[in-house]
Amino acid sequence: MAGNHMKKEIHVCAGVAGNPIEHSLTPNLFQIVANYIRKSGYNVSFDLCEKITKDRLVDSLAWGHASNSAIVKQQKGADLGRREIWLSLTTPLKHQLPIDSGTKWIIGEPLLASVNQMRHDGNQWIAAETDGAGLLLVANEFGFDFSFKEQIDKPLLCITGGGSTARACAAAWANAGGMIWIEGDRRPLSNRSTWKESLVSATDICEHIGKRLHVNFDEIPGTQSKITGELMKAENDAPVFLSASYDKGEFHPIIENEWGVNLNGRWLLVAQHLKAWEYLFLPEVKDQLPSLRDAMDLLISSESKTF
Repeated sequence: MAGNHMKKEIHVCAGVAGNPIEHSLTPNLFQIVANYIRKSGYNVSFDLCEKITKDRLVDSLAWGHASNSAIVKQQKGADLGRREIWLSLTTPLKHQLPIDSGTKWIIGEPLLASVNQMRHDGNQWIAAETDGAGLLLVANEFGFDFSFKEQIDKPLLCITGGGSTARACAAAWANAGGMIWIEGDRRPLSNRSTWKESLVSATDICEHIGKRLHVNFDEIPGTQSKITGELMKAENDAPVFLSASYDKGEFHPIIENEWGVNLNGRWLLVAQHLKAWEYLFLPEVKDQLPSLRDAMDLLISSESKTF
């Protein structure tokens, strides 16, 4: 494709915004995916790719506009071609986009109050929620089959927490045909939303034989779960424990032990970021994006480098 088409230049001011944000690997992922898709004829050039410590969404959007305007001014009227602003959002910004803001949505449900990606295409802000699609990508990668017809066989999401990410993932899981068990904790998931028909009661949980994915969405951002238990090869139907957070310390992407398969929080990070490129940032290259495992390997190898 790259040999038959003129390269398409895209200039972007990119950032990941929230608080805390120091641990974020999203800037690495922006660069990794941009480097990967160059072979498909797209040259995404990041004028900025920063971590932005903000507690308010409006301040993050203002950062994007101000940064873009400053760069345009520096170029003194030169033809800059296609220019955009790309933002990844994390706590506490994900629930701050008003339902009546007039923002165009690409993927996700505005009523769930969970937005983790925004793009300004030069004309308007466009929003996306990719946490749910990212969770499904991880589940498919690790053998979860949503084609079962009987409820007792369907994949089971065992979910702790009821914040914006938890709500988005519950909605996506239910929509895919999976079942959900609310494990509770300090802010349990509501049992009256779009996933209410997919809930498994506490009395029926022991009878459910579908493969299980456990996620604690109340983990503190920037932390990493400690894995305990005897290391051993897990069975194919063993439960999977996915961390919803990560830090910059030493880690193993996959740890198998007596309890099941334990996945580092980077899996969810990479998966939702790939979905952001597919649906929001650059849908034109969705078929040229790296696979989840390839992107994960590239992220791991990049962590010791500075972009």
